[in-house]
This record gives sequence, C-alpha cells and structure tokens, in this order.
Amino acid sequence: MAALAAAACRRASAPPPSTRQQTFTDLSLSQSEKGEPAWTLRARRAFLHEDEHRADLESPTMEFYQDGKPSSRIVARGGAVDTATHDVLLSTDVVVDSFSDKSHLTTETLTYTAKTGLLTTDRAVTIRRPDGVVRGRGLSAKPDLSEMTLDDQHAVMSGRDE
Repeated sequence: MAALAAAACRRASAPPPSTRQQTFTDLSLSQSEKGEPAWTLRARRAFLHEDEHRADLESPTMEFYQDGKPSSRIVARGGAVDTATHDVLLSTDVVVDSFSDKSHLTTETLTYTAKTGLLTTDRAVTIRRPDGVVRGRGLSAKPDLSEMTLDDQHAVMSGRDE
C-alpha cells in the first residue's frame, strides 16, 4: 500500500516535446537567380515539420524556367522539401515534361538538388522523345532534360516502344 501511495504522489514525467507542425493549403514556393525565376514549387497541401526542416508535400508540381519562360514541369503524387537546403524529393508516379524538345520522363522517385541544380534518381527511368524511347536505371539530368547521364540504358530509336 505504501508503494502504491508513493507512486500516486510522484509527479508525472513531462510528455515528450511535440514536434511543431503546420499545414498549408495551396503552397507555392519560388526560387530566383539574378532577378529571374529559376523554379516554382506548388503543392495541394504541405505539412511543415519545423523541427525536422522538412515539409511533406501532397500532389507537388515543380516548374523550371530559362530566360523567364517555363522550360520543364515535374508532377508527382507526393514529395518532400528540405526547408534548409531547398532540395526537393518527388515520389510516386513522377513525370517530367521538357517543353523545348518534347521529352517525357517517368520514374518513381526523383530528387532536385538545389546546390547542383540537377535531377537525380537511382530508380528505373523511361524517357520518350519524338525520335524514340530510352530506358535505364539511374539518372542525373538538368531539369529541362537537355543534358543527362543515364545508367544501364536501352534505346529504341524508331519512336515506338518495344
């Protein structure tokens, strides 16, 4: 009984510090370089985890610009942005459309690294262009797909997917 009474009198330990989280609807973030837009990130909803320097994204879309005009667009079902580095991870049904050469890239995850300005993935990639289809695994590319390195590739140049 004494143990029970002593236990009842002890102070309860403080609950673990809760992580601060905010929810945003119709999030829009922009990055510019020398007064020109570089990219815009939009998401239907974003869940900001301040303590982790991360925002989880619902239905994100990234648009990249060259000379003030859109050069490519990336859409995905989900993703996350690192609020400290501005790196963006796009995941699930990722699609990149390049407006200049009509390239269409699909993959499951894609990372935009702000420091290098490159898109990367280690997953399977399919790139459809007017002159053919290229498949591979692992990619490093400029956001407009004008320059890329694709590992383990297979190309079909007839324009038809075989």
